[in-house]
Amino acid sequence: MKIIDVKNLGTGKVFQWTREYLFEFLTKSRNAPLYTPTVMAAFQHLDRRDFIPNEIKDKAYEDIELEIGHNEHFTRPSTLAQVAELIKPKAGGSYLDIGTGTGYFAMILGFVAGSSGKVVTIERIQWLWELARVNSTKYKDINNVTFLYRNGIEGLPQQAPYDGIHISFAIEEPSDTLKMQLNPNGGIMVYPTTDNEIKVIERMGDDYTEEIIPGFVFSEGKAGIA
Repeated sequence: MKIIDVKNLGTGKVFQWTREYLFEFLTKSRNAPLYTPTVMAAFQHLDRRDFIPNEIKDKAYEDIELEIGHNEHFTRPSTLAQVAELIKPKAGGSYLDIGTGTGYFAMILGFVAGSSGKVVTIERIQWLWELARVNSTKYKDINNVTFLYRNGIEGLPQQAPYDGIHISFAIEEPSDTLKMQLNPNGGIMVYPTTDNEIKVIERMGDDYTEEIIPGFVFSEGKAGIA
């Protein structure tokens, strides 16, 4: 996506994404993906640059997907913002994040959940798990996030129910075991599918409703630890 900075037109200045401009883009542009005050505050508090490798920090504030090494990717900010809004995080909530990556989204959830809430995030790749834990130490005020190194596709039933479950990689369908870990009083699962969609599942008792949002491409998940 190319954005023209009209303020610099005719001045000879080259447009460059900044942290301030990215936040303005996510909150004030047409069809802005961020609109809930607490989620907006989380994205403003956590600096995306703190969660990406040094060699690509100059691209930290661009609204693009970034390759972070070993064929792993950092989701573009506008997509991540939309996913965050779909989960509808709240203070005191309990959340499961499957596919930690560099830890950014888990910490977003942790900020919103606050001291009375909790986030469990699971990563199957050891170097990413270690990187995420290091990254999390940059924010001493967010101490409600637990980082686990394991295969997380079946979730973590022993700490269920969760008000929200997020999967960061594309799958065909979540298992019944994972869906049952949603809070029966409105728990929400958000995950990308192998059909280039984002699917939202909401649980009410024993019933599940689904919403499909097309137009998103994510890498397909793999099994086992690495």
